[in-house]
Amino acid sequence: MPPSGGLAPENRLAGSVDALPEKFTTLLCTSLGGCMRRTPLYLAIAFASFGAVPAIAAAQSGQPAATDENNATELESVVVTGSRIPRATIEGPAPVTVITADDIRAKGLATAYDVVRSLTQSTGSVQTQQFQGFTPGAQQVDLRGLGPSYTLVLLNGRRMADFPLAYNGQSNFTDIANIPVSMIERIEVLTGSASAVYGSDAVSGVINFILKKKADGSTLNYRIGDTSDGGGFSQRLQMTTGGSIGRLDTLFGVEFYKQDPIFQYQRSFQDSLNDDPSLNGRAAVPSRVFLRWNPATLRYIDPGQATCDALSHLDRGTLDYSFRPNRGYYCGSTEALYGTVQNERENGVGYAALTYHLTDDTRLYLDYQAAHTRAKFGGGPNFWGYTGSGDNAFINADTGTFEAWQRIFTPEEVGGLDAVLDYNRDTTRSLTTGIEGQLGAWHYDAGYSHSSFTMVQAHRAILSAEADRFFLGESEGVDEETGYDIFRPDVSRLYRPLTVAEYNSISRFTPIRGRTRAESFNLTVDNGELFSLPAGDVGIAAVAEYGTQSYSMQIDPDVLNNRYFSWTGTGGAGSRSHYAVGAELRVPILSTLSLTPAARYDSYRFAGHSTGKATQSLGLEWRPLDSLLVRGSAATSFRAPDLHYVFAGPSGAYYTLTDYYLCRSRQPDVPYSDCDFDSVSVKGTRSGNRQLDDETGKSFTYGFVWSPLPEFDLSLDYYDIRLDNAITDRSLDEILSKEADCRLGRTEGGTVVDINSPTCQQVLALVNRNPADALINPGQIAGADTYPINAASLRNAGIDATVNYRLETARLGDFRFRFNYTGVLKYTYQQFPGDDEINVRDDRGNNNLRSKVSGSVAWTLGPVTTTVFGQRYGSLPTRDQSGRYGPTMTYNLSADYRINDRARIGLAINNVRNTPPHRDNTNSTYPYYDQFQFDPIGRQYFLEFAYRFGGSAER
Repeated sequence: MPPSGGLAPENRLAGSVDALPEKFTTLLCTSLGGCMRRTPLYLAIAFASFGAVPAIAAAQSGQPAATDENNATELESVVVTGSRIPRATIEGPAPVTVITADDIRAKGLATAYDVVRSLTQSTGSVQTQQFQGFTPGAQQVDLRGLGPSYTLVLLNGRRMADFPLAYNGQSNFTDIANIPVSMIERIEVLTGSASAVYGSDAVSGVINFILKKKADGSTLNYRIGDTSDGGGFSQRLQMTTGGSIGRLDTLFGVEFYKQDPIFQYQRSFQDSLNDDPSLNGRAAVPSRVFLRWNPATLRYIDPGQATCDALSHLDRGTLDYSFRPNRGYYCGSTEALYGTVQNERENGVGYAALTYHLTDDTRLYLDYQAAHTRAKFGGGPNFWGYTGSGDNAFINADTGTFEAWQRIFTPEEVGGLDAVLDYNRDTTRSLTTGIEGQLGAWHYDAGYSHSSFTMVQAHRAILSAEADRFFLGESEGVDEETGYDIFRPDVSRLYRPLTVAEYNSISRFTPIRGRTRAESFNLTVDNGELFSLPAGDVGIAAVAEYGTQSYSMQIDPDVLNNRYFSWTGTGGAGSRSHYAVGAELRVPILSTLSLTPAARYDSYRFAGHSTGKATQSLGLEWRPLDSLLVRGSAATSFRAPDLHYVFAGPSGAYYTLTDYYLCRSRQPDVPYSDCDFDSVSVKGTRSGNRQLDDETGKSFTYGFVWSPLPEFDLSLDYYDIRLDNAITDRSLDEILSKEADCRLGRTEGGTVVDINSPTCQQVLALVNRNPADALINPGQIAGADTYPINAASLRNAGIDATVNYRLETARLGDFRFRFNYTGVLKYTYQQFPGDDEINVRDDRGNNNLRSKVSGSVAWTLGPVTTTVFGQRYGSLPTRDQSGRYGPTMTYNLSADYRINDRARIGLAINNVRNTPPHRDNTNSTYPYYDQFQFDPIGRQYFLEFAYRFGGSAER
């Protein structure tokens, strides 16, 4: 139940308590132009903390504000001076992290995504820019490793429209790529369940991006960046202006951002297949750029040295006469690596915030943001193989044998590297407007918000029929005995480069068009002095809201008709409506003990039926000493089914999987990594399920905050998040593994499996294989189906720790030390009731982090502030599941020089040591490191200049 703006409202006490929520206290001197009525500080603190609101941003930020004695503000019995309030006095029952704009600049973080990924609680693996499947133009948040869909993302306290494409082709999520980092005032992060306050999706946490609301004069900010290893040059220009005109407060801002791509070949540790660490001195098998082979014998048809020599100018001069053991010769390259590891990106954002003061107690507000982004990215050149007979084989009428041809198109043939890239165009809009004021002892906020996301994404795909005719000519019929097509192809057409015009004649851009929308009407009221108890006043806050959501993913009909070679898509469309009512109380039991209960009811209607869920929470604060807070919370949570889980149409994607059945039956003594069927391409097909139910969960936190000195504080919190009835797609890898158990009648551990059991019959129905006596690819997988179900249960538990220390000296300046630690103590998963519980934390197939550490040291001397920010990523399992590797350490360095009270210049170096992604020596799959945890960008340099025009000078 967010208090009209989420984790914390936008107005603050000038220079003192930096994050007390005005919706839960009328104490604050807000932009209304005067101070509202007084409310005891403890009430403000209680509502702040339990409503996922930090009580003081400086206290938990990486760089606490400097002390300003002139800004001391007396709040009942507590005197707050700058950042000297002990955290034990201000904190509440739920731990919250606040990241200020100064923190972001000091740590050298360039994007909103970089900021969120720097959190130690961001232990989950996500689809980074170097992963080109499903949502390559988006950036996700994954707190606690539960998945992006379980973290609620807010902008100025309001929900944002989902990204139109589905994550992993399965579920909806919020894209944060278009949030302008230079306009962020602060980011507030609650890492725990909060459905009783915020409703659906707040399972693993809530992240609220709060943009600036007021401006005093105009500011111009220019930032330029580059990398030490090539590519990735970037520029950012940001301008803001605003002020007060009578009763009207204004802020207007624009940001323009441009980023060059980084290609795979631009990083020395992944520019060749010979970088494979598992080779141990052996030569890599080159990519099969020009290939002709007999699929019945799996032997390659030798093109001859001279044929490949005539093509050696292709692939930037790296193509040569190549050999694969046990298969034969072909024309290939070990350096045909042209995918992007960082997108080309151009982005423009406009933002406006208007506040009109009708009276001293009533104001109208309007916030509007619009962004347009153009991005280019790609996984490398397209390839082609004949698929008319259902696989790559045909009968060559000249030789009378089965043949299969393959081409990987080179940059020289398609028109250069830029022509290799896909593109994305998207437009986002967010509007929030309403009225806020005071009626007697009651504060109210009635608002409306609208958010939309429109995009088109296009991939240049090979037209199967056109490419077949170009390379093979017209079919001469079908062989009656085998059912395979017969061609009399001209081999010279395979072994010659295409012109750009020829390539364009057999390919075209195929678009995916998506649109999402979210609207809501909210009314919140609160009263800090509902009635009195011996220990103090009881406060209440209540909310009522109504909203709608919709999404549409329209793919090219020719994708579903299989007109394109090796290209599938995911489509769907649907909508839902919901309403919710909820309330929070703050009840002082003793002078040192208080409770904060909350309850909320949400109802969703979609696909002709409705679901409803009540959630509750209870927080406890005990302060036996002024310097010590002992806290805890218990809450229930839920998540309504994603629209795409419900409304997804039949769609597919290609997966690289292990065929466990063929490996175990045909090569039982060969490790999976060496099995011929270890990395097979499988087309998976799925569709939505309109009978899905809500996911439900529970969470618990308890810990303490200790501030024995004004300069030092320590917090330690235990969290435990449990989720039941979770929606999950049947894992294709799990399906194939169980299919092998069923077909072979035993598990790899020797346990007997009954092929006639319901579980086996269900699994076998999902896997489609070629007949065992097929002439081509006998017994191999032809396709596999999956679908979403309510079945899974999971539990994630661990600890978060934070230490802050400030040292102020007369001569050497001021020092700020900060340490953060997150350790995952337990992570278990159960896909179906009755299944064995999987220890995900220690599972050798899990690439979520078990621990993450960050720390910073800031030194301010006069006008110069220097910050060192380091991160430690815990170990990860090796590819061969024999152990673990890691950890990985990276460091950022920044220096900020305030030239005068209007000008500032800053320098940041990210990844100072140019540490590459930690490679797994057993990983034989390109790029040979975990691309869902690490990026290969390397060392980056940023130079920033800012200047203020007009308004009051900064101090």
